Amino acid sequence: MARQGVRQRLGPAHQAGHRGHLGFGCDWRLTEPALTVASGTHAFDDLIVARGATPLKEGSRQYKAVYAGEGAAAAYAGLDAAGKAVVVRRSDAVGPAEQAEQAAKAGAKLLLVVNDGDGRLDPWDSDLDNPYAETGNPPPLTVASLTADEGNELIAQIKPGRSTALQVTSHPTTDYLYDIGQHWAAIPADPTYQPRSSDLNRVDVSFRNNRPARALEYRSAVWQGFYGSNPLPTPAQAERTDWVSRDTDWVEAAMVNQQLQISSDYVKRYPSGTTSHLEYFGPIQRPRSNGNFVPVRVGDQVLAVIPGWGDSEPGHVGRTLNNTGVHNSVKMYQVLPDGDPLLLRNSTTDTIGSPRYPLTLDSAEKLPYRLVSENARDFWENDYSVTTRTEWDFTSGQPAPGTYAVLPLIQLDYTVEGMNAAGKTGRRAAITVIPSHLAGGPSSDTIGTIGLDISYDDGATWQHAALTRSAAGWSTHLNAPTKAKFVTLRTSAADNQGDTVTQKISRAFGLK
Repeated sequence: MARQGVRQRLGPAHQAGHRGHLGFGCDWRLTEPALTVASGTHAFDDLIVARGATPLKEGSRQYKAVYAGEGAAAAYAGLDAAGKAVVVRRSDAVGPAEQAEQAAKAGAKLLLVVNDGDGRLDPWDSDLDNPYAETGNPPPLTVASLTADEGNELIAQIKPGRSTALQVTSHPTTDYLYDIGQHWAAIPADPTYQPRSSDLNRVDVSFRNNRPARALEYRSAVWQGFYGSNPLPTPAQAERTDWVSRDTDWVEAAMVNQQLQISSDYVKRYPSGTTSHLEYFGPIQRPRSNGNFVPVRVGDQVLAVIPGWGDSEPGHVGRTLNNTGVHNSVKMYQVLPDGDPLLLRNSTTDTIGSPRYPLTLDSAEKLPYRLVSENARDFWENDYSVTTRTEWDFTSGQPAPGTYAVLPLIQLDYTVEGMNAAGKTGRRAAITVIPSHLAGGPSSDTIGTIGLDISYDDGATWQHAALTRSAAGWSTHLNAPTKAKFVTLRTSAADNQGDTVTQKISRAFGLK
């Protein structure tokens, strides 16, 4: 099992006189090995692997091992490396990029780099390929590192000229992993932990970006209010099975590099004994807030970030930091007695008020306001949610000193029956609208009026949907014409306190 990362934590010692307490905990992320290598009866089990631009294909194969010294061009003179696994030593004179380039030129299938120091070696570090970059710089072939002890043992087998065959098993994508969290009241004498299958829940994870792209994802256990992150690179279009510690609070996030950052609500806990499903990046994308992004009023100031690109997972928020191909704007108005809106602020980002630049309201009275979020893809390519416009009408007054009030902005989630990884569903599929208030605001039970209009011609004509209410939300079925390709939505909701939302999503998702 490959070790993607281990987070160790020491809890704070809270002193009361001479007393305190200490806690100890670990999180493990154990991934499916990208590569396993064995020679005869010896398995080289401490690899760090960088998959190549064209990674080795799925499955097991035998490769003859050849030794190429420090991996410079001269080392390949007279050496037949084509179709083989080349073994080289780490070198200050020949850098990892040159070693990989020369091995690829020689036709090698795999490059194994032997560390010349203690511990494990990253064969292709972030100086060569920044995992956060939008476009990658993977090695030209798959590269893996061996520790000095294991590598020297392998070189000793090759040098005398004996035929040394390596059994290599490749997994070009990570199809499963384990996220394990365990915490103790004190540092245990034996800190090993062996979870049973009953200690784990299965989570089927689907990455459903509309275009192939590089992505990063993490899941971190929350302990005493603290958590960390150790992002795992992943394709933005992929399926994965995760095994996750039960009875654990998790924080989850994923990003399409330099395009879209998705985060869960503050904590998430998977029900014991169940199989759960988790999606990232898929439709329907639209403005969504959660416990990490709560719009509030403090005194006469509004502090609010309105993330514009929540994805298919209910409760997910999505931001587009560093994305120059998108247009986001948030406007806030005071609604005057004659019904005309008075513009208070026009923000060209998703932030209408921040601690540094708060939006200050003139009146402490409870008055009607309107907040409008408009989001559009400029040259950020995606077939869906081409433009969205969400308009909230609500009332707000100054809260008591020393307190804050959550703005009563009704949130809208959607589920669509049978949507595939390409964001398309059947022409008679069920669609459900799930309205809610954020924690700290009015109860979601106050929301009792929902409307849904559906267009199959980009808003030229509309069909008003008859909705049926159930525990899951308000549902109807599509009635798409044969030639329709996309579904555009216009949704409204209201609570019994006068708070409303209307939302239009152009090309919310596609049709099969």
